Amino acid sequence: MCHNCKHEVTPEDLKTLPGVKCPFCGGRILYKVRPPVVKRVKSN
Repeated sequence: MCHNCKHEVTPEDLKTLPGVKCPFCGGRILYKVRPPVVKRVKSN
């Protein structure tokens, strides 16, 4: 996900440009989208 335009960028989109940039706006700050899974830890 791009920081500037909030567009989700796929790994195939990143291969089109040299370096790590958003192919839509040219922003260099990208976030990893994580699934909304909560990890449960059992306590004693």
